[in-house]
Amino acid sequence: MFRILKIVLAALVVLCLVAVGAVYSLSEMRLARSYDLAAADFTVKTTLSPEESERRARTFMCGGCHRDAGNVLLDDPALGRLVAPNLTRLVPEYTDAELVRLIRHGIKRDGTGAVIMPASNLSNISDEDMADIIAWLRSQKPLPDAVDGGTSWGPVGRIALALGQIPFEADDVAPGFKPAAARPADIGEYMWKTDCSHCHNLDTEKQSPAFKAPALKPLAQSYPPEQFKALLRTGKGMGGRDLGVMTEVSQWDFSHFTDSEIEQIQAYLAREQ
Repeated sequence: MFRILKIVLAALVVLCLVAVGAVYSLSEMRLARSYDLAAADFTVKTTLSPEESERRARTFMCGGCHRDAGNVLLDDPALGRLVAPNLTRLVPEYTDAELVRLIRHGIKRDGTGAVIMPASNLSNISDEDMADIIAWLRSQKPLPDAVDGGTSWGPVGRIALALGQIPFEADDVAPGFKPAAARPADIGEYMWKTDCSHCHNLDTEKQSPAFKAPALKPLAQSYPPEQFKALLRTGKGMGGRDLGVMTEVSQWDFSHFTDSEIEQIQAYLAREQ
């Protein structure tokens, strides 16, 4: 009986080792998957002042994730540690065309997919605004990394990768998608597509692994204009409530919207679609 038990335990150990090896191999295959999309030529040309280029560029959520010199987005022993890299050191390694492919398609310089990069939203950025973003990024002086180390994966994260449950937005953007050349005069719908819809739905709550985001139409309809401006600029809800991720993104990014731009955004979100 004892001999049979030893055999069973040994078999279980072998099965566990095989399963661990399989999960690791499959997760590495997913991380190493290469996307066959060439970086198309892109000319960075802007007629705006450096200050206005920077202001516009900062409204597209770069700072909310990357901060000034890198940022830890998630640190969980089971899931893993997700790091948004230091853009002041990463950008010089990329050509302009490679940066556009990274931003619009979520594909890194080596052809693999970026994790959590909201490319399905950022793909809507016009050529005009993309030029401003790249011009601003290239103007930044290199800063020491604010975070030690990079992204790593825990056991649950590895399993999710192996099962295809970790989203790579390079899978979601059509290779031939062409955004508009120019920034629209009314940016309401434009900013809904490029910024807001990454976290929110218009009419229903949106649940993500990290947070629950309210429907934006009823929210925009319920806020008086001045309070909606305060919401976007401070990320604080009525009564001064801290809104977590929204607070961080607003203070880093959305605080750069002008009054007129916020009015256009609220008008689009609040209207009957």
